[in-house]
Amino acid sequence: MNLLLLTAIISELCLGICVWCSPQLLRWLAAHLLTRADVIDAHRDETERRMNFWRNELGLDVQTVHEERARIVG
Repeated sequence: MNLLLLTAIISELCLGICVWCSPQLLRWLAAHLLTRADVIDAHRDETERRMNFWRNELGLDVQTVHEERARIVG
């Protein structure tokens, strides 16, 4: 069996046992993950807002910038 798959199964099993023993752990984990996701989304929005500001200030073509960004990322 693939070692990575086995590790994932064992970690899910351990998490399941912990949640079964303590519902507070599940609440804490959910709150932690949701808060982290909100912070990441807020950071992306703020970064996009800043990029748009500087594009407008520098007079950059938005379409060209998006094409360059897609080329670099993808």
